Amino acid sequence: MIDKKLCIVTIHDVNPSCSDKLQKITDEINKLKIKYNLSIVPYYNKEYNLADNPSFCNQISTLLQSDNIELTLHGLYHRIDGKIEDFDSQSKEAEKKDIQQGLDILSSTKLPKPSTFIPPSWYLSRQAIEALKDFDFNMAESRSDLEFIKKGKKYLISPVMNWDQQGDKEKNKKTLDQNKKEFYTHLFNIDGESYGLFRLAIHPPNDPDEALADQIEMIKHLKEKEDYSFVKYSDLPGIEES
Repeated sequence: MIDKKLCIVTIHDVNPSCSDKLQKITDEINKLKIKYNLSIVPYYNKEYNLADNPSFCNQISTLLQSDNIELTLHGLYHRIDGKIEDFDSQSKEAEKKDIQQGLDILSSTKLPKPSTFIPPSWYLSRQAIEALKDFDFNMAESRSDLEFIKKGKKYLISPVMNWDQQGDKEKNKKTLDQNKKEFYTHLFNIDGESYGLFRLAIHPPNDPDEALADQIEMIKHLKEKEDYSFVKYSDLPGIEES
């Protein structure tokens, strides 16, 4: 059990199609001087290959010059033929092939090799975890747990605060009121202290434009009123041991 107030903020679906929105989001988060994570998709929708977008890779490299920001791997394509990329039911060999291709693309762009993997569908099979172990990943995150791959440990965690539930900006507008109600009335309007790991996921391609203001206010609330510490994934093994 992690008995500290910790928050992981992760920007998901990072790819060249959303470079302007990503810049706007990171500009706002960087003002808060917190640690956060970028979860990158090397060949988004089989359409946006990082290797063909050097200016976007420079944008990411510039962000990563800050010690507050960490790169994670978010699948290879994220979406294939309209379906979310699957790391839950394929063979280990198929998982390894996709992971290897993603790492090869990152290497070709001189971006660093991530040590954490987040499956696009939030589901991760045992064979996928074994494949990640072969590639020397330290950690994987799924819908309900954190997998400390090298240690062979798993931590169950609460659901992530997420605005992209429909894969469409307009349809996702219903999450705005839902998430505010969940955050302010359920999470922090309770007796006693609130500990553990809070996850906040930002999706530049599909979050409603109005979500950014809510996300920034939630981060401020966690930081200033609830005294949460913001961590990168690579911080977690050390915290868990302390």
